[in-house]
Amino acid sequence: MSLRGIGTDLVAIGRVEVLLGRHGSRFLARCFRPGEVAGGSGVPARRDLAAHVAGRWAVKEACLKALGGDLRGIPYRDIEVQASAGGGPEVVLHGRAAAALAACGGRRILASISHERDLAVGFVVIED
Repeated sequence: MSLRGIGTDLVAIGRVEVLLGRHGSRFLARCFRPGEVAGGSGVPARRDLAAHVAGRWAVKEACLKALGGDLRGIPYRDIEVQASAGGGPEVVLHGRAAAALAACGGRRILASISHERDLAVGFVVIED
């Protein structure tokens, strides 16, 4: 296997908390797929929701960076961040994001999310 792309992104949880306060469900519907934000136990409390959304947003941004090229045409909803059976993040690509993965020769996406106080970080590696 060889590396096809790598990306990382850092998101301030407070910034996401403000976005959720101002735009709420419109923001979530525009950037996330149905069920992507709610975990197995339903929608988390407000602060926990902001941290949860910030982590997934960071993975989406990191994935865009890892895909490289002209990314302006890839909607955030085309990058879905799910919980794997083991609980870690799993990235599923749709539409233009899936096409970008095929174009870069990638076949497998590995992702990681971490939180520290007021920050969330997403890290993505694309392998062939």
